Amino acid sequence: MPNKPTRLSAFMARALPRTIRGRLPLLLALPTCALVVVATVGTITQSSRYGEAGRTRDQVVLVLGAQELVHQLQRERGLTAGLLGGDQSLRSRVDTQRKASDQARTALDRQLAGNSPGVGAARDALAQLDSLATVRGEADSGSVSRAEALAFYTHAITALTDAAFHGGTELVDRQLMDNLATLRKLGDGAEAAALERGTLNGILAAGSFNDRDYRTFITLLGTKGNALAEVPRTATAAQTHALNAALRSQSAVAVARMEQQVLTAHDAKKLPVTPADWWQPATALVDGLHQVQIRVADDSSARAEQLRSDALRQLLLEAVLALLAIAGAAGLALAATRSILRPLHALTEEAHRLADLTLPEAVARVREAQSQADPAELAEGFAGSALAARGDEIANVASALDRVADTALQLAVDQAVVQRNSTESLASLGRRNQELVGRQLGFLSALERAENDPGILANLFELDHLATRMRRNAESLLVLAGERSPRRWADPVPMGDVLRSALGEVDDYRRVLLRHTDRALLDGGAVSEVSHLLAELIENALAASSPETDVELYAQGHGADYLIAVVDHGGGLSEPELATANRRLSGQESFLVGRTQLLGHYVVGRLAVGLGAQVWLAPSPVAGVTASVLLPGRLLSWQADLAAAR
Repeated sequence: MPNKPTRLSAFMARALPRTIRGRLPLLLALPTCALVVVATVGTITQSSRYGEAGRTRDQVVLVLGAQELVHQLQRERGLTAGLLGGDQSLRSRVDTQRKASDQARTALDRQLAGNSPGVGAARDALAQLDSLATVRGEADSGSVSRAEALAFYTHAITALTDAAFHGGTELVDRQLMDNLATLRKLGDGAEAAALERGTLNGILAAGSFNDRDYRTFITLLGTKGNALAEVPRTATAAQTHALNAALRSQSAVAVARMEQQVLTAHDAKKLPVTPADWWQPATALVDGLHQVQIRVADDSSARAEQLRSDALRQLLLEAVLALLAIAGAAGLALAATRSILRPLHALTEEAHRLADLTLPEAVARVREAQSQADPAELAEGFAGSALAARGDEIANVASALDRVADTALQLAVDQAVVQRNSTESLASLGRRNQELVGRQLGFLSALERAENDPGILANLFELDHLATRMRRNAESLLVLAGERSPRRWADPVPMGDVLRSALGEVDDYRRVLLRHTDRALLDGGAVSEVSHLLAELIENALAASSPETDVELYAQGHGADYLIAVVDHGGGLSEPELATANRRLSGQESFLVGRTQLLGHYVVGRLAVGLGAQVWLAPSPVAGVTASVLLPGRLLSWQADLAAAR
């Protein structure tokens, strides 16, 4: 159990990106995704409401189209009932109304070409009218009864009305639901009034009631009254006012009066109302109710369109908010990343500036300063990070880096002071040794001139050779300390003499074979350094090869320059060792950080830099290493008279 958090932390560390730029957006991805999900759910909800509002609007449009056909069929039903009742004066009006009904059906058929709600039910309802042409023919021939014709039309009208209101509304909106309920009740009331108109028109054409007609008429009066009485419960004040205006019109009053007259004389052999008297006001009343229906339908359509617009506006708002949320989250991630990366970049730049400028400048000041200069003053130059005043975690890091920088600067200055003091000590020691060795060589030369004994003279020559090597070591100290050799020649010196002088400064010089030398003169000011440089390379070659092998020396012109090659036949060096040695020979490293037994490489590097020469090591053709020295042409003279120079 105790290992689980550790394993989880290790897994998370491996799973997360390594960089801050990669981790911050990933850490912000979870809340951003949650925000996107919430915004997406809201957008989907509003999109659904937008679709529901559009379908409800289409349904209202379908109700209007169906009610228009119903209205025309209601009028055709009333005229057909009158015609079947025996009123042949209605013949032309029936034909005209049939055309109006057919036009209304054609318009509804075009409307049903879409996929709005209720289309399927409306198509099924229209199938009830497939036998309309047959019923019309039977009505014209008188082969269908008035009751059968009324039943056919009523059944088709009821089916159309039910289909138009099929399924109700998908929107939970009280105002829209009340409008649709009002529209349905008005439809029921208008249907009852239209059916009353047609039924009574047929009865009046026949002249009197029979028992069935009277019961039907009474039922229609009750249905009409009940349906219209229900309308104000869901209708708005304006809709109720329009309905009351239609029910209080002159036509409505005339209809009510004739209804009362017919009821009073229901058992008379001849009713006191003629079809012509009844049809006109009854039709005006039905038309008035239809106009109220249209008004309520318009209100329903306007409400559905408003809800659709509101849903669209809300949908766009949700989408914009979702996009803003995503953009804001991305912006926050970017801002958070930048707020961390910018100071880190600033810290990185300050660290680079410290390493590339401040520390090297401090070391340079130490090297250029006098020995009595105060190291504390030399360490000045690092003002500290400007980020230390931020007051946050970055400031803590900046303060810690300031401490590291101060310590590094102080250590660099101390190290530079140590190097300067060490160099000065080496230079002082080298000058003392050189002076002593110079006096010793002068004394030995005097003894050699005064001695005639061959044995003693040989010993003096050997001592002279050892003193010469000691002088080279003393000069090596001066070279490492940055000073030049005090030995100078006023005139150019032949290269052969320079090579022999170099041989005189190494031990076991008898193993060195001078294979080839092109005649040239070397500038007198460079003789000591070139001789010293070659002596170091020759001595390294002798040390790297076995005592049984020789070291070969070649010197020849190389274009305008002069090339000297020291070839040994020892074990050689590997490629990394050659690269390291060539780096030392180029003067790129300090002798204070190298191995003490390889000081000769550093001496050669310092001398080569001072001379402007190039020195490098490379594998020999068979075995061993070849040290090449390329002296610049400015140090040489090819046209001088060698004899005169001697």
